[in-house]
Amino acid sequence: MDPNDHNEYEVMDTGSMGYQPRYPLANAPGAELQQMHYKDWMDMCTYGESVALSEGLRAALFVANSIIGIMLSKIPIVGPIVSTPFQIMGAVLPFLWPPNAPEAQFSWESLMTAAEEIADKKIDAQVRANANAELEGVHNAIRLYQDAVCDWKQDPTNAQLKEQLRIQYIATNTVIFSRMPSFRVRGFEVPLLSTYVQAANLHLIHLKDGVQFGEEWGMDSATVDRFYSYLKSDIEIYTNYCIDWYNKGLSDSIESEPTWNGWNTFNNFRRDMTLMVLDLVSIWPTYDPRRYPLPTKSQLTRELYTQAIGSYKSVEPLLPPPSPFRWLREIEFFLRDSQDEAEQFAGFQQGYQYTLDTTIYRPPVVGTRTSLVDSIAMGLGSDDVVYRIKNISHNGWYPKKLDFYYTPSERVESVGEIRTDANNMIDYIGLGCRAKVTEPCDPCTTNCTIDTVNTTASCDNPNLYSHRLSSINPSAPYPGQNGMLSFCYGWTHFSVDDNNLIAADSITQIPAVKAYRIGGYGKVMKGPGYTGGDLMVFYGAGEINWRLTIPDTTKAYRVRARVATIPTSQPVDTVRYNQFEYRDIEVISPTTTVHEYSIGFDITGDDWGLLDKIEFIPIEGPVEAYQADQALEKARKAVNALFTNDAKNALQLKVTDYSVDQAANLIECVSDAFHSQEKMILLDQIKYAKRLSQARNLLNYGDFESSDWSGENGWRTSPHVHVASNHPIFKGRYLHMPGATSSQFSNHIYPTYVYQKVDESKLKSYTRYLVRGFVGNSKDLELLVERYGKDVHVEMDVPNDIRYALPTNECGSLDRCRPASYQARTPHTCTCKDTTSMHTDCQCQNKVNRTSADMYTNGSPSSVMYADGFHAHKSCGCKNNDMYPNGTDSHKSCRCKDPHVFSYHIDTGCVDQEESLGLWFALKIASENGVANIDNLEIIEAQPLTGEALARVKKREQKWKQEMTKKRLETEKAVQAAQSAVQNLFTNAQHNRLKFETLFPQIVHAEKLVQQIPYVHHPFLSGALPTVPGMNFEIIQQLLAVIGNARALYEQRNLVRNGTFSSGTGSWKVTEGVKVQPLQDTSVLVLSEWIHEASQQLHIDPNRGYVLRVTARKEGGGKGTVTMSDCADYTETLTFTSCDFNTSGSQTMTSGTLSGFVTKTLEIFPDTDRIRIDIGETEGTFQVESVELICMEQMEEDLYDIAGNVVEEMRYLDSSRSMGGTLDAMCYTKIGEFGC
Repeated sequence: MDPNDHNEYEVMDTGSMGYQPRYPLANAPGAELQQMHYKDWMDMCTYGESVALSEGLRAALFVANSIIGIMLSKIPIVGPIVSTPFQIMGAVLPFLWPPNAPEAQFSWESLMTAAEEIADKKIDAQVRANANAELEGVHNAIRLYQDAVCDWKQDPTNAQLKEQLRIQYIATNTVIFSRMPSFRVRGFEVPLLSTYVQAANLHLIHLKDGVQFGEEWGMDSATVDRFYSYLKSDIEIYTNYCIDWYNKGLSDSIESEPTWNGWNTFNNFRRDMTLMVLDLVSIWPTYDPRRYPLPTKSQLTRELYTQAIGSYKSVEPLLPPPSPFRWLREIEFFLRDSQDEAEQFAGFQQGYQYTLDTTIYRPPVVGTRTSLVDSIAMGLGSDDVVYRIKNISHNGWYPKKLDFYYTPSERVESVGEIRTDANNMIDYIGLGCRAKVTEPCDPCTTNCTIDTVNTTASCDNPNLYSHRLSSINPSAPYPGQNGMLSFCYGWTHFSVDDNNLIAADSITQIPAVKAYRIGGYGKVMKGPGYTGGDLMVFYGAGEINWRLTIPDTTKAYRVRARVATIPTSQPVDTVRYNQFEYRDIEVISPTTTVHEYSIGFDITGDDWGLLDKIEFIPIEGPVEAYQADQALEKARKAVNALFTNDAKNALQLKVTDYSVDQAANLIECVSDAFHSQEKMILLDQIKYAKRLSQARNLLNYGDFESSDWSGENGWRTSPHVHVASNHPIFKGRYLHMPGATSSQFSNHIYPTYVYQKVDESKLKSYTRYLVRGFVGNSKDLELLVERYGKDVHVEMDVPNDIRYALPTNECGSLDRCRPASYQARTPHTCTCKDTTSMHTDCQCQNKVNRTSADMYTNGSPSSVMYADGFHAHKSCGCKNNDMYPNGTDSHKSCRCKDPHVFSYHIDTGCVDQEESLGLWFALKIASENGVANIDNLEIIEAQPLTGEALARVKKREQKWKQEMTKKRLETEKAVQAAQSAVQNLFTNAQHNRLKFETLFPQIVHAEKLVQQIPYVHHPFLSGALPTVPGMNFEIIQQLLAVIGNARALYEQRNLVRNGTFSSGTGSWKVTEGVKVQPLQDTSVLVLSEWIHEASQQLHIDPNRGYVLRVTARKEGGGKGTVTMSDCADYTETLTFTSCDFNTSGSQTMTSGTLSGFVTKTLEIFPDTDRIRIDIGETEGTFQVESVELICMEQMEEDLYDIAGNVVEEMRYLDSSRSMGGTLDAMCYTKIGEFGC
């Protein structure tokens, strides 16, 4: 291969071609060569390339390729196999601060210059100077840390050296962290991004050292844990920052109208910023030494595209859509035997393979298939790939000849031919080289140096290539043209291996897209940028299949997946870093070197299930021992996490009762054969933890384990609510709430409920209490916790997405310790359906706030710190549209991280034993389709209120007192009216004797007044059965009992059966057409024709006198009559006409009677023991409200005249007595009480 073979042809000047520089701010091609003075570092040669890169850009890409190459190389640098601190840092430093460089910050200047060119934005001179000054300080701090490490390595047991190393480590950490703002200056975020990502990488490597080696230096576990929390938090923070500003810069690079040069500008940004920023970001998760305790083999599956050759309106539609990772195996060029060499390429077809698949598939031919075919093949030998292409084109448009450079064979294969020497342009296509660090690389003994420097734009060293050819994306000929117009070449990273090799001594990451088959509702979609490639996406059920190469079949491997679930309304490429989680799948023991592996998914709800990668972690020793150790360690960590200290005498505030139960489940799974003693110790500790959890819970029987859970001191429930067990989600018993029930005779819905009141004596003044619980699943479940109104009122729809298929033991119970098949669980955002005004504290994932004086502070910008120390994060999806009139929210917290775990807080004001408000906790389902499975309900004391929270609860308490004053006044007014009406029914305060003048409508009216007393039932459970008392429930029950007594006395003294027609026409003999109709709050007998009649026969004592009293109304002409007759032809009649009411002197009846009705009485003395009462009318309508026959034996004597006769008619009752009776105007003598 002759690297100078371009001299055989005429090379066109780019200016005559109408080409633009790759980056508008870049120097003209070749101009930078006159300014080079660090020859070993920048040994460039354009090789006749049509477009040259600037010195800064080449240097920056070389640095980026080399650093990521070191991290992804098979040399085990990342991971605890690195036996000493600073080893990773030592391998990176030569690229960022190269020795003997002409400038101290040469590499950083190159990174800034490159990003300036890519983003087409200059960095302000002062900003640049500040950044360089801060980088110098970072370098000095790192060198001091290096010196401290090297001193300690000389004498690792020396306490003084350990202390000096700890001090310097913290100091260096503070320096790096405090300098980070200088690399994210407002207005220059994009051109500084390549600098920011490298500085962030140094910081994360430094934090990794502290987590990995801190205890060896004498750090206590709490300090190491704190640095570990910084590491995890900063990985997320730095990742989000880089992705956000990468996306902003990429968006700004898009032209409104697509053009060839515009697409190249856009693609240059995407490609080069991926190399300089995103590739490094993608491996940051592997810096976590606790999650990745072994060296980690990572792979970058993203595809990058070099600058398009030729001319086309937009290349983007020509690029392949997201798909499983493809290996380019062959390319067929369909040629045309034409004298015009520019038209010799007529068509094109590629052949691909998925990883370890045996089938080659070929997309459709682009262009025209001809009989003249020239082809090249790849993958014939071990890692035999194309790393560079020499593209010779006609004026930079139509390709004439393509030379493919292979490695490691170093062969060259050509397609096409050059027939003329005119109008030829040569482009060397490929991505830059990477470098290797000289070995040995020990920063304390042998300086780490760069082995070989090669900064050519397209790598010309087959041993240092960074990318392999993965696709050629041509455009079809324009109409009327015969030749292929343009090519765009795709490249994938060298780190991707073609056999999915699982290493026996390191963690192997297999990207999900390296599957060879996708089943069900699965597909590949564009990744978010920080995963190193695209994502496998599922909607519903699906399965992914990989083929793996596992050379060592004597080992077992733990399989873990990195997954996320997002709503389908969220674009997949916008998934955030913290939405991903790691999930252990299983332990496998392969028996063959080629292993088939598959994972099934079943995503419930309207969500996407995302799979980033699966990881294989080798297990040392027997699988049984490993699993036993893992179970013990998992249980031990769970138990330790419950307590505040090593003494294990107090629970952490954040620990829920559910987490205690789950820790107990883990302990049960600890092997008795391997760890019996440790298991006994853990069981003692978890039992004590459970007692502590129960003791601090203000709710009785919150875990429903007691058989007395619904006893006197327990829960009050509606029918059908019950406790169940043997559910895989819950440890023991749990509460099951079915949906509401409906009446067969009405449209009334009776809600399902459970409630409990915490007594005032258990509470403290001005204190915050946490309200928590676990919901296995729910639909239309409402939670109410109140003290001063609806403090917490939310509706919780929790998906039934934790579905285990646990095996059962020989007794039929769930065996939680055997492997369980499970489906993907859907993490949901919190959607609190507020039904009242609430104050929302969306306490999602708290960022770490660093307050240690010798550390640093990194407060989350989205977090607000309350005066009492609680965070109010506003990033949740809590719906809260209502506010108080004063502009302050009412009080509620909404924890959104896990929809199954609810956590709210409620604050108390002044505790008042006389008022005895307490805390009211209730759950309700008001829909027939609702359901809920709940457990581990608790209310626990959190902390005294201070600051804003204290002021807020005092204001809320004062407002509640004002509201209660209004309610009590309203209640007092209604109770007084009802009591007066009730008392006026009786002759005495004992309520055992009715007044004679008490009419049935007056009883009904008094009952109505009682029912109008407000606040009888708890408003949250209004309409439920059994009824739930409100503030006036007891007084109403007392008054209703008296009303019931009045009804009983009334029915007892009235000898007429069903005299109020409350049972329709029962006990009455009626003719057809006579009916009973409701009228206001009572019933009336209606005779609407003269032939209608009603009658009833009665047995009486002929030796006594009686009073017949009738309340009725006549409408229209004629008259209505009520006649009494006996067997001796003795008759008496009460006659009603429409004139009765009109002549009564009032058109408005007093309270307690029906409008227009009058009451008339008649004294009778029958001669026989049987009488008959007949009701009839002559015409019009006759309505009878009541018919009474009252024995006068016990009537008081003053109710009669000297002749012993009762006055024929009773006068009107005094309206001031609110009795409302209407008596005949002829009656002037009051009739007293009667009784038989």
